[in-house]
Amino acid sequence: MLSRFTSSAGISANPIWSPDGKTVVFSNNGLFRKDVNGSGDEQRITELGRLREPSDWSRDGRFILFSESNLETNQDLWVLPVTREGKPVEGEQPKPYLHSRFNERSGRFSPEPNPHWVAYQSDETGRYEIFIGSFPEPRRRLQISSGGGTFPQWRADGRELFYISADNKLMVAGVKVRPEGIEPTSPHELFPLSGAFWGSVYAVAPDGKRILVNQIMPDFAALEVIVNWPALLKRQ
Repeated sequence: MLSRFTSSAGISANPIWSPDGKTVVFSNNGLFRKDVNGSGDEQRITELGRLREPSDWSRDGRFILFSESNLETNQDLWVLPVTREGKPVEGEQPKPYLHSRFNERSGRFSPEPNPHWVAYQSDETGRYEIFIGSFPEPRRRLQISSGGGTFPQWRADGRELFYISADNKLMVAGVKVRPEGIEPTSPHELFPLSGAFWGSVYAVAPDGKRILVNQIMPDFAALEVIVNWPALLKRQ
């Protein structure tokens, strides 16, 4: 049975789960949190008036990764220190992770209990490509895609990274974490997708064997229903 989760005015979008599944954080002219059990009101966790989209919550529950639109630097990636309930840590403020003149968005923490990497998309090459950068400081980074890429997602064990190619195909690249850095394998296609994408496009099961895809169904020809067809045969 479906039930409405949010009640505030405006558009509520881009929901992400807390690691324990008890809280959801979403955007609505700022970032908000709400308990999944429905008790209590929606609580604002960032200031209003800025376009912010949450994209991931670290497995240890300490950080929320979100993108923020800026007139001078386009979209940047920020990190918000939070409690396990999704409340801002007292005395802490959001910190920029990537703050450049390019668009950086769709950030995803690597799935270790204490994340050391962030996968994200950036258009610094002239189109969106997938990168992996070190965390908490992006001193080391590596480009994963070469023919365009958006919406990265890690497999739960961190051994694979999924993304959508420029020609709308779901791709996957193997990932090995070495002491000296990330070692990816060449991406390969899993299957084609259809339609335009916005928001949550797909979700990967923890074992990587099942993928839930949000797609636009193709248009079908109108169905024509003929009633009393024996009378038509008699006329002929």
